[in-house]
Amino acid sequence: MSRFDLRPYQQEFLAAVRRDFREHDHLLGVAATGSGKTILASELMRGWNGNCLFLADAQELVHQNADKFFRYAGEFAGVEMADSKALLGDRVVVATTQSICRRLDKWPRDYFGLVIVDEAHRNTLGAMAAQVLLHFESAKVLGVTATPFRSDRRQLGSFYEKISVEIGLARLIKEGWLSRILIKSVPLPVDLSQVRTTAGDYNEGDLGEAIVPHLRQAARLIAEHAHGRRTVAFLPLIATSQAFVQACHEEGIRAVHVDGNDREGLRAYERGEFDLVSNASLLSTGWDHPPTDCVFILRPTKSLSLFQQMVGRGTRIAEGKENLLLLDPLFLTDDHSLIKPARLIARSQSNAADLSERLSGGGEVDLLEAEESVVQDRESKLAEKLRLTAKRKARTVDAIEFCLSLHAVDAADYEPELSWECKPPSDRQLEALARAGFDTDSIVYRGHASKILDLLFTRRDMKLATPKQLAWLRKTGHPSPETATFDEASEWLSDCFGEGRAV
Repeated sequence: MSRFDLRPYQQEFLAAVRRDFREHDHLLGVAATGSGKTILASELMRGWNGNCLFLADAQELVHQNADKFFRYAGEFAGVEMADSKALLGDRVVVATTQSICRRLDKWPRDYFGLVIVDEAHRNTLGAMAAQVLLHFESAKVLGVTATPFRSDRRQLGSFYEKISVEIGLARLIKEGWLSRILIKSVPLPVDLSQVRTTAGDYNEGDLGEAIVPHLRQAARLIAEHAHGRRTVAFLPLIATSQAFVQACHEEGIRAVHVDGNDREGLRAYERGEFDLVSNASLLSTGWDHPPTDCVFILRPTKSLSLFQQMVGRGTRIAEGKENLLLLDPLFLTDDHSLIKPARLIARSQSNAADLSERLSGGGEVDLLEAEESVVQDRESKLAEKLRLTAKRKARTVDAIEFCLSLHAVDAADYEPELSWECKPPSDRQLEALARAGFDTDSIVYRGHASKILDLLFTRRDMKLATPKQLAWLRKTGHPSPETATFDEASEWLSDCFGEGRAV
């Protein structure tokens, strides 16, 4: 992809970041796996007037990101990691946080004007990351994350000043950039209760021991539920992956194992000579084969980014591909840290629990349709809460009711994420909301006021009905109050109440 082929949402992402850097130093951008985060970073660094540092979250991603930047921008990037040493004079440097932290002495504090932090929810708040960001404290910082969880982003609020833009997985699917995802829960009685945790994730050796006795049953699940699909399977160890492929052969499945020592099987899978390719995390990043339309994760994890990366191997669209089937083994554990498919799009723990319940009900369940059902339930609960507790002043607009009327559930059920959002609304915000007819006593957070004003200004620019008009249109049975223009609303309400009625 050249810089002239940027997708609309990528242009939106970059425009928002460039605009917000005029007023803020530390920005957070949310971009789902599959959105082209490397392209976004490359284009931002390509056009930056000064030196840039890209902090990768893992060693295997450093050379990969440096290579992608060269292919995109036609400019070499220095690599700071292990035996590779970037040079003073390199305009763009790609590094792990750990490597550059150990070598800060060689870098002038004002050397980088832009620092991009990949996997920001894990790669910002640690001790080494803090040293690096403090050393380059005059630089603009863009943190990039794929997590939709509010709690993950709230932790980042002590450093990042604003969530500049959010390009979520659900949006990319709805707009046709990524494949629709079907979730099918399948019974596989792997007991994770005795699996230890190492470096924040399940111990791979323990996982291998827990999973090996169930590989033949897992192969049968593939034969039953993924027949005719192109499948990628993830296992915790090379030996476990090899054993799983053998179990697949015994079930008549054309399967091949690949690892770092032998990738010929991967090329054969891409040519269509095999229906399933199995690996131990080798393919979680840096590999895409769009026709792949089934992902089987036999490598349970507590890492959201790893889970997203594994699922992402099947989310690319391809001619003739209708959807991605994500087979979800029902692992036996009470560990709430286990990442489940609901975490791909759920914004909070309660949302994830509600969505997981719908996804595990049996049969193939469309992820977005399940989410829409959860959102409808949230709207109903909020509407009932509003009905029971509303104490609105006469002739004022209730913020929750206004947001619900536009199906802006996240604005109606608002929770602050960044530190500035937790502050009380500014006098200027309260004045603008009061002029629009809102009951300002119910708006307690600056971030909530900002979201409501964004909705209000968008509607004003589109010449749509005002909040007061919208409320009366709903009360008087207008067929489409959300899309009625200001003039249409005025005419309708005049017919209902007469010319002298002020709304």
